[in-house]
Amino acid sequence: MPRPKSYDREEALTKACNAFWQHGFQALGIRELERRTGVNQFAIRSEFGGKEGFFLKALQYYCDAAITTEMAPMKEGGIQEVIGFLNGLVTPGSMTSSEFGCLVVNTGIENARIQSPRLEAAVQAYWATLEDHFRTALENAQGSGLNFNATELAQALIAAVMGVHARNRTQGSQVAGTPLVKVLTATLSSLVPE
Repeated sequence: MPRPKSYDREEALTKACNAFWQHGFQALGIRELERRTGVNQFAIRSEFGGKEGFFLKALQYYCDAAITTEMAPMKEGGIQEVIGFLNGLVTPGSMTSSEFGCLVVNTGIENARIQSPRLEAAVQAYWATLEDHFRTALENAQGSGLNFNATELAQALIAAVMGVHARNRTQGSQVAGTPLVKVLTATLSSLVPE
């Protein structure tokens, strides 16, 4: 008969997400991960598929939260919802604003060394989803008679989001990327006729 779990799965994923977000994948050893999450190494291996599996579950948990809360308004909205998303990147208290940057950006940078196909797939899936949300919102705005290339603008916004998060991380501040966000939001606002 299996032993009952000594941890709450969602709480463990939240703790793992925060630990990986702060320290990265490679810097966190199994023992430290155990200490920070309350999940023992046997459970990390058997329940999550090892450290990389645990990391991927935590990364998915992070991505799902961002998609369902911060990105969702863009599916039905337009430029104002894109501006709202961008402002959230540098608004303390927003789930997308952190002095640690973005777990997805951090993972992509770290994975340039690690070369894990599974981590790469997770990172690319997130960026594709965000690009799709940007493109949808921008296409919704074009329905109002605005003329610009929604696909190219969505792709440019992805690179800008990465830059905002990288700036926040390197400066250790939730608001370090504010100058870039201000330029982006001013540019987007100028697309909307008065």
